Amino acid sequence: KRIAVTGSAGKTSTKEILRAILSPAGSVHAADKSFNNHWGVPLTLARLPMHAEYGVFEIGMNHPGEITPLTELVRPHAAIVTTVAAAHLEFFKSVEEIAESKAEIFSGLAPGGIAVLPFDNEFYSLLKTRAEQAGAASFVTFGEGEGADFQLLDYQAEGDGARIDVQIKGKRQTFSVGIPGRHQALNMLAALAAADAVGAPLDKAIAALAVTVPAEGRGARSVVEVSGGKATLIDESYNANPASMMAAIGLLGASEPNSGGQRIAILGEMLELGPEGPELHKNLAKALVAAKVDRVYAAGKLMRHIKFDPNELTPFEASEVR
Repeated sequence: KRIAVTGSAGKTSTKEILRAILSPAGSVHAADKSFNNHWGVPLTLARLPMHAEYGVFEIGMNHPGEITPLTELVRPHAAIVTTVAAAHLEFFKSVEEIAESKAEIFSGLAPGGIAVLPFDNEFYSLLKTRAEQAGAASFVTFGEGEGADFQLLDYQAEGDGARIDVQIKGKRQTFSVGIPGRHQALNMLAALAAADAVGAPLDKAIAALAVTVPAEGRGARSVVEVSGGKATLIDESYNANPASMMAAIGLLGASEPNSGGQRIAILGEMLELGPEGPELHKNLAKALVAAKVDRVYAAGKLMRHIKFDPNELTPFEASEVR
């Protein structure tokens, strides 16, 4: 059974979550790192062992038309769109055009294939329509909104992970997960929905989430020695667009420093955003204030557009932009 994953953010995390939760049900082959382009997808297929029971493929793009030939190679039994948001705007006229390109993933669905859709996304209806037109046999949704098949009801940070309250196909349950972040909880629900769609047992998949850890560069934590003590480093360094940047800042805000500690954000500029780049960087300010960040260090010319309203109570002691 083959699962394909695309989206403006969360592709690799969802792919790695699927690798972990499908493993109790059988042998899993998944893309290495972020092998999601016209080189990586064929290479992942070429490496697919004959004995594998599940294959998980990440499919990315930064131009229209890139996903169609890749999903037609994979022929997934379930296809996920994690989210649609501003990313690669340098190559697209609008976010709606990005949604159209993400919807290409449904064009490769195998007969009887299932579309896994982000229920809360503003382009949900567009994605569902395109999946219907592509011949999807059925749909399953994930999100926080009432009516989602896999619905996140509550999220609570818990140590290095979290405890989430969910409703899955009408049944409410609470369980611990090893990956922190509300956005990651939604990625987990997307993965559970796809696993269920290809026949993997949900109870084993949910149990596996308790010991699943973040992928490298996507929220992995480590403790480092610093002057005067120790610091917890949250590594979200893989890449960034406005959606993933907001999620990373939210994760920092949900992390409680020890007594006397600080929240420090070290940010690099977001690229391929076209003429909207300055405004999208400017919009990070409110998220940083809401997350109660104490210090910000930023690199890149576009980061100079972050401006803080002097009328707002900002907790920043120091800021540095290079």
